[in-house]
Amino acid sequence: MTSGLVMPLQKIFAPQLPIVFSLLFLPHGIRVLAVYFLGWRGVLYLIPSSYLMWAISVYGSSIDLAILGPLASLSVVYIAVRMVKTFTESRSTDAFRFSWKECLAIAAIASVFNGIVLSILHGSSFNWILIIGYSSGDMAGQIVLLLLLIAFMKISRKLSKFI
Repeated sequence: MTSGLVMPLQKIFAPQLPIVFSLLFLPHGIRVLAVYFLGWRGVLYLIPSSYLMWAISVYGSSIDLAILGPLASLSVVYIAVRMVKTFTESRSTDAFRFSWKECLAIAAIASVFNGIVLSILHGSSFNWILIIGYSSGDMAGQIVLLLLLIAFMKISRKLSKFI
């Protein structure tokens, strides 16, 4: 969805922006939710798909992305999850416990760290445009994903009443 819909629209409506980041990066939301629920195993499970997306972006769209980018992005999400769970003392062992506030805090921290790390990997120095672009795209992706999940849950509850 990011490569096929968001990026072409971004090229049309904001051609001046660097092509290395997306203003609506939905995979960040997937990363946050996977690591939130699965911990370090979520990082391991997402490595193949992250590198597949990297390969499609680099070779399919001719975007210059660092080979360590996917691993760095997954790592900063894990660090953000650990930070938020430590500071909120969220130690519940219930696999289905969910806090949207924690998810948004994790996404915000991880998106800033991700922006910094990817900016450094991309150009070996701080590039504020890239940092802000990566961070805003990641946060927008997380928010849109959570809204889509809320809508899906409401629709599924309404449909379950009819079945």
